[in-house]
Amino acid sequence: MTFREIDDDFWEIVRRHLPPQKPHIGRPRRDPRNLFNGVLYVLTTGCAWSDVPVRYGTKSTVHRYHLELCRRGAYQAIFLDLLRSGYEFRKKESAAAGLAASTA
Repeated sequence: MTFREIDDDFWEIVRRHLPPQKPHIGRPRRDPRNLFNGVLYVLTTGCAWSDVPVRYGTKSTVHRYHLELCRRGAYQAIFLDLLRSGYEFRKKESAAAGLAASTA
């Protein structure tokens, strides 16, 4: 299965439901969009967390981000917001499939 990263329209809806970025000390934080794409990559391709491409973050960082989104109920909120907004899921089949899989 090929993976396509989320587009700007999808991201504008998603980012409203993400945890706020905390001030940090030390190493720069990963870009939330990259982390979200990393989560969707794992969910849509079915690969193991250890196989997530490095460009999205380390396996532990991407997995931790996924767990945080689950804990906050972000996936359900994102999915409902996408439906309400009329987002055309066929534009990004892989991203929509991953999001649907995470809400099941």
